[in-house]
Amino acid sequence: MKQDSNFVYNWQIGGLFGKETGKWNFNGNSLILNSDFHRIKDATPNFYLLDKKINNSSKIEFQLYFSDSTALIGANGLMFYDTDTIFKSISDANGLMTFPKQEYDSIKISFIGLKDIVISDSPNDYFKIVSVDFPVDNMYEYFENEVWKIRGKHLIDNSKNEYYYEKRFYKIE
Repeated sequence: MKQDSNFVYNWQIGGLFGKETGKWNFNGNSLILNSDFHRIKDATPNFYLLDKKINNSSKIEFQLYFSDSTALIGANGLMFYDTDTIFKSISDANGLMTFPKQEYDSIKISFIGLKDIVISDSPNDYFKIVSVDFPVDNMYEYFENEVWKIRGKHLIDNSKNEYYYEKRFYKIE
């Protein structure tokens, strides 16, 4: 926090790091944060479906890639039926994720830093998918009239109920 009412907020989510800048002001015992940039409503699709087909196999296969064509390793997949999770899967070193061929409502594939991929019930049993990356800048942490409480030397982020200690996590310049 700088004396000219600017702030720099360093964030980390998983292995991704970033920095958010903005303006701050006080309102009683509250600190109000507003970022310089705000998330823009994104009309980008979650993924590109490059291929889908019926292989008549005993399993449903997803071949997953990042936008740069490298295998999407370690993505988590959940198969749902009637709001219950009926199967879980993780993509392997080749980006291959498999599910048993059975009735399902949807399959959701998640990976840190990427939009979720959701496939509704389909007769196809093979899908080749390229995920669409989020732009990393200003995407994970931004503030729009965000209220943090001040208690002594602590800042409390109400949205996460987390404490930030003066000497370890924030400093006033």
